This record gives sequence, structure tokens and C-alpha cells, in this order.
Amino acid sequence: MIGLEVHIELRTKTKLFCSCPVKSDVSANTNICPICLGHPGVLPVLNEEAIKKTLLLGLALNSEIGEISRFDRKNYFYPDLPKGYQISQFFLPLLKGGFLEIENDGKRKKIDLERIHLEEDAAKLLHGEKGESFVDFNRAGIPLIELVTRPDLTSPEEAKAFLEILHLVVQYLNVSEAEMQKGEMRCDANISLRPKGEKNFSAKTEIKNLNSFKAVEDALNYEIKRQTLLHEEGRPPKTNSTRGFDEKKKITVLQREKEESHDYRYFPEPDLPIFEMKSLPFPLEEIKNSIKELPLAKKDRFIKTYDLLEEEAKILTSDLALADFIEKIISEIKTESEEDRRKFVKLATSWTINRLWPELVKPENFAEFIILISQNKISSASGQKVLEEMKKTGKKPSDIIKENKLEIIGDVEEIKTIAGKIILENKKVVEDFKKGKENALQFLVGQVMKETKGRADPKLVQEILRNFL
Repeated sequence: MIGLEVHIELRTKTKLFCSCPVKSDVSANTNICPICLGHPGVLPVLNEEAIKKTLLLGLALNSEIGEISRFDRKNYFYPDLPKGYQISQFFLPLLKGGFLEIENDGKRKKIDLERIHLEEDAAKLLHGEKGESFVDFNRAGIPLIELVTRPDLTSPEEAKAFLEILHLVVQYLNVSEAEMQKGEMRCDANISLRPKGEKNFSAKTEIKNLNSFKAVEDALNYEIKRQTLLHEEGRPPKTNSTRGFDEKKKITVLQREKEESHDYRYFPEPDLPIFEMKSLPFPLEEIKNSIKELPLAKKDRFIKTYDLLEEEAKILTSDLALADFIEKIISEIKTESEEDRRKFVKLATSWTINRLWPELVKPENFAEFIILISQNKISSASGQKVLEEMKKTGKKPSDIIKENKLEIIGDVEEIKTIAGKIILENKKVVEDFKKGKENALQFLVGQVMKETKGRADPKLVQEILRNFL
């Protein structure tokens, strides 16, 4: 039984309770002020954009918005917590319930959510080689969503799949950049085991601060092995515990017994009032209308509408910019038949996936390029040269082809002349072909393509050579 607690830093201009900017590429302890440092006498002011983005994610994940919400103080002492408490939500979170559909091993499954709430992030601890530690308060006070699942996940692979699709969802919605290597999305994984046939699970183990999909999968796999061994030895876990994950050794390490909610002595935040959802300074309908098509729905539509393979649709929808780019390209083409349209889409998909990143060329130029390829105006070899030039200069493909004389050779007699010349110059290769070595033909094709500087149609060249031989 596996449940996840996922922390996601929101993409806002300022922190949750003060006007300090949210930036990651600055020197340590520069984006700070008396409020996020917890100085006496300061008062928090709630960031409206953070509320909007939290509600946007919740509505996209089918969560229920409560009538009222409130912030609470979570009390504990740690060097990265300047106030000695964290402003979080415990009693009245912004959102309850909901679900996220995942895809694992070709199967879909709905994972229910417990809650989604908003809180401030802690500072960042940095550890030196000599054992010393430093605190960077730039991160303190950044808006942080905590999303808690129900214990519906049954394998490390499902946990990884959940995080992958959630990562895409928050990027699609522009809620967060969610770059895990920067700590913008972090995960705590909770796991309990039970022997087959028994109803009750053993004590829960929480693995803290996992910052990659692979780390989550590896940590859970190790923990399953460790706890299985304990059960086999007749000493299953009796108390809830918190463990860390050593990525180098691929093992979990005991940190402490797991705290319960009463250990944090939650009480209502006295400096922030309860707020009613009907009194928000923006209409909820506006948030609902801004929900975009989500990744799995887009993937399904790509397969159905564009006749793509499962893997092609998965790659194209793995990045919103890539998905938008391919749709802009397809919208540029006007074909006479459904067959021509399919051919165009297949070519556009292949070239986009294998040779291009969408930010490098304009969609309309790339659409023209694909049309030229599909009409055999240029060969694939020349197409690669044209594409590289498009990336560098931003020019139209037709202009590049004209300037560099890259049009495909349409004169069959010209190709026959060149093919005859290549055959005369490579008598030994010709003999090898006659002995049944098919690779010899490919060598001759390559020589003709070299002679024509990639401007010949390889299929036509092969056909001419084979007829000669």
C-alpha cells in the first residue's frame, strides 16, 4: 500500500506572504525580507495568484472546493524554519478529494486524492564537505502546494507513473515549472506491507524528500525488499518511522520515528483570517474556464484524430510546446485527400520527433518544409541540410533550397548517366553484387548520392542501379 505526499513550488512572481521575488538563479540570501525571515512584529499578506493556481490544479484534478478555508501554524524546530513554525493548512484545506488518472504498463487507473493545500516552503539547507551546514533563505516563503493521495498505489511503477503524469499536468496548466533537479517538485512516499491473506497492514514507513522519478521508484523497491525480509523473519515494523534515501547506495536509512499530527501542535494562524470562497476577489468560473486539455486526453485525441501510434502520441504530448507545435504545423496544411493528409502528418511527426525542437523554427516554415519533402522536391539528405539552415537563419525552406541548389534531380537520364559512371568506377563492388552481396548495392547507391550531393531520390537511384546490374 503506497501513498504519496507531493510538494510543488508554484510559478508566481512573489512569495506567499511577502513581496520578495521568486527566482532561483540568484545569490544565496538575497531574495529575503523581515517577513520571510520571521522577524518579530511582521504580518503576512496572502498572495492572490497562489490561491488561483492552487484552485486551478484542484479543479483540473476533480477536487472539491470547501465553502471556507483557513491557514494554520505547524510548529516544529529546524534550522530551515526561521519563525519556528510553518504557515500551512491542516483543518480547512483549500481542496478535498479528487483523482488523477495514470497510465502504467498500457493500463489506466484512477488514483484518489485526500487533499490539496497551500503552505509556505522552508529555506534550503546546504552541506559542505567538512560537515558544516549553511542555510539559504531565498526559498523560505515560496508558495508550495502539498498534494496528498489516498493509499491507492500498489507498486513503485505506479508511484512513478503518478508523478510523471502529475508533473506534466502542472506544466500544462502553468501552475509550476516543476523542475525536480531544482527542488521545485519533491515527494515523500509512504509504504506499508501486509502478508497475503491478511487484512491489516504493518506500520507505515515514510521516505522523505525524493527529488526524481527514479529515486521514488528505487526507494520504494528497496523498502519493499527490506520490509518483506522483516516479515519473513517474524519481526514486521511495529511503529511508524521516517527514513531517508541514499541514492548512491540505493538504500533507505532510518532518521526518526514518524511524527503524528498532534506532535506539530497545529492551531489557527492568528494573523490570517478565515476566508469564504464566495468572497474571493475573482470568480471561480474564470478559473474553471482556464483549464486546458490535460496530457492523457490530448494523447488520446492525437491517436484518434491524427492516426498516430501510441508511442508517437506519448512523445508529442510529453511537452506542451511540442504538442502545440505539431498541431500548428498540421493546421497549415490543406490536402486534397485523407491519404495525403495522413502522409503529411506521418512525415511531420517523424521529422519533429527525430530531428527538431519546436522553438528552433517557425511552424509555418516547418509546414512548408514537410510539404516539399512529401512532394519529393528535396531528398531526405538534402532535407537535413535545409533544416539545419532553417534553424540557423530562420529563412524559408524554399529560399534555402533555391540559394543552395538543393532541388531533387528530376531528370532520370541525368541520374542514369551518373549511375553508369559509378558502376564503371567500382568494378569490384559490381562483382560482389553479382555474387549475391546486397550490401554492395547500397554502397553504389551511396556513391551516386555523394556524386549528386544528396539531390537524387534514393529509391529511384536503387531502381536504376538494379536494372543496370
